[in-house]
Amino acid sequence: MNKIEIYTTKLCPFCVKAKKLLQTLSLEYTEHNVEDSFDEMCSRLGEQFGKVISTVPQIIINEKYVGGYSDLEALYKSGELKKYLNE
Repeated sequence: MNKIEIYTTKLCPFCVKAKKLLQTLSLEYTEHNVEDSFDEMCSRLGEQFGKVISTVPQIIINEKYVGGYSDLEALYKSGELKKYLNE
């Protein structure tokens, strides 16, 4: 089973696109609303992945940092997303 986490805000169009792509691929995910967990997101991504983050969405798949929506989409289109997923 895959562990997919996505940090989002309610009004972010790229967050909506990322969630829709994951849903289209029938991938379950845990959504973290940045409005409630901004400090947690910054701390976790900084400590765990060495990233300084100021945009959403931020996507983590099976404890591997993916990045934002465009990164997720590029992985999907290139077929590289499979490397992040437990199949």
